[in-house]
Amino acid sequence: MNAPTTSAVIGGALGPSHPPQVWRINFRFSGSGRYAVCLTARDRDGLAPELWDLTGMRPRSRVLRLRDGVSPWSAAVPTGDGNILVNSVEAGGPRRVLLAVPAATGSATSVRELLTVHDGDLALVAGRTSGTAALALLRIPGRATTVWRLPGSPERPEQVADVPSFLSGGVWLDESGGLLALASSQGRATRTVVLDPSRGTVSPLPGLRQGEHLLLAAPCGGVLLTALESGGVHRLGIRRRDDDGPTVFPEDLNAVEGMVRPLALDPAGRRLALSVTRGVRSVVLLYDLEEGGLREIGPATGSLLPAACWNEDGLHVVHSAPDRPPRVVFLSDSREAHLVADGERAPWAPAVVRRFDGPAGPLEAVVYGDPVRAARVVLALHGGPEAAWQLTYDPLFQRLAAEGIAVVAPNQRGSTGYGAAHRDAIRGAWGGPDLADVLHVGRTLAAERAPGGSRPILYGPSYGAYLALLAAAAEPDLWSRAAVVAPFLSGRELYADGPAMVRNLLDRLGGREEITGDALGPRDLLRLADRLRLPLLVIHGERDPIIPVGHSRRLRDRMARAPHQGARLTYLEVPGAGHDPLTGPDRHLVLERLVTFLHAAPPSASSTG
Repeated sequence: MNAPTTSAVIGGALGPSHPPQVWRINFRFSGSGRYAVCLTARDRDGLAPELWDLTGMRPRSRVLRLRDGVSPWSAAVPTGDGNILVNSVEAGGPRRVLLAVPAATGSATSVRELLTVHDGDLALVAGRTSGTAALALLRIPGRATTVWRLPGSPERPEQVADVPSFLSGGVWLDESGGLLALASSQGRATRTVVLDPSRGTVSPLPGLRQGEHLLLAAPCGGVLLTALESGGVHRLGIRRRDDDGPTVFPEDLNAVEGMVRPLALDPAGRRLALSVTRGVRSVVLLYDLEEGGLREIGPATGSLLPAACWNEDGLHVVHSAPDRPPRVVFLSDSREAHLVADGERAPWAPAVVRRFDGPAGPLEAVVYGDPVRAARVVLALHGGPEAAWQLTYDPLFQRLAAEGIAVVAPNQRGSTGYGAAHRDAIRGAWGGPDLADVLHVGRTLAAERAPGGSRPILYGPSYGAYLALLAAAAEPDLWSRAAVVAPFLSGRELYADGPAMVRNLLDRLGGREEITGDALGPRDLLRLADRLRLPLLVIHGERDPIIPVGHSRRLRDRMARAPHQGARLTYLEVPGAGHDPLTGPDRHLVLERLVTFLHAAPPSASSTG
């Protein structure tokens, strides 16, 4: 038999040069809207806060290098005066709040520790006044939330409230920053409450129906945007902060087609910005709350991340495209403005959108390179399953494109952004309709390949990893190899040892139900392991909080007992990494191992793998 190879993370670049790789995650805005911050890294550099100055129409940014760096689990919040509060989280270590003060160019950033906790988790809510840079929510699951006021200076934090529930979110209701709306959870019940930090009191937000929650507020205009859930459908509502009347749910606002995500209200509370995703693209729509009516203001290409701010200068959103890493951009009321930040025109590869004629209808895919003539083509499957590939920058896909490897990233049934029927097709049938779509696209790519071209390669993270391994088991001869990140064995096995949020997802989407009416049978990878007969790379973070690393370990051990024709498995467990090792501290090493494996696909269709 072919015994699995267990491997440590090692490096080894493939090519002499390739475009720079940029990571930008966890965008947050200051309470006043003057600044934004994200965590960023370039090539092999460690993650660091990147501060964006939003005055004017062209946002400007600078990276602040901290002595100890930051982890991908960390988050940062900008203060009103341009400092940064870092919620520093290390795997297995304490939670710390750090104050980072930018220095003059060429000088080191000053860092001071403000708060350290060893139990529970911390969340930061940006403040609106100079006396409150942020509020820190220290949450002990099942017990209480302690609220601390952080002044944004070396002064000690002040404890302002101790609330016997789990608090999350954070929307300021008034211009003076004296009232903060939060989501309060006890058991399965969640309601919107109002915290008065000066008094340390918490009370319900009046006027909301059962199941109605606050999303956004315009502190100057006193306008609130809410969402009411009924029968699994959310309706957007508008009300006044001091009005006892019922919430109004405008028909035209709730008739927008696509995946709708509210972004921001203008300061006066007259206009609402919405991100609307249809397929792989998303645009910004403006809704007039007083007169009704919607109009599109851009961007024309790419997609939007779920972060935005509407300050006195205008609307700022976070935008990305396949050849443009995420960044803060300004949008005027009538046109798209300044989509390319200075210094970011680099030779990143563009992508196109292709439609496949799937078994049950058209399938949309994001495509890099030429899948017909490229030496190798990767069929990439997204995680989720309630997710979809978007027209956004992806460091892995850019690296593959630089190596001459084509990428086809389809949004098979189960993906969001294509209507309820497409999304709900896999309810109670994980690895059913979506697997049929993946196999169809794989056969199409194989048939289109130039003479002598290698068979397609499978790649997927999380749910995409599970789906990729099912595809490899269903038609072993269709693929040349497969690489997966954080796979799970089956819905039932994941329900047995996964966290509560994953069990809730499995319950809601019927992920534990088995498919028995076809030749493949129940979608259990331990049962199907003997059908995996191709070179296989399995990557899993040692500290994955979503899919326990034990799933990959059990698959590795099961494949060690496979017969002689079993797969040649390379198993890579990344020490200290979470659910996505490609964003962790060793991301460049993991990326090199992954690209090296994908690059080594057999050169011809006649190869046996």
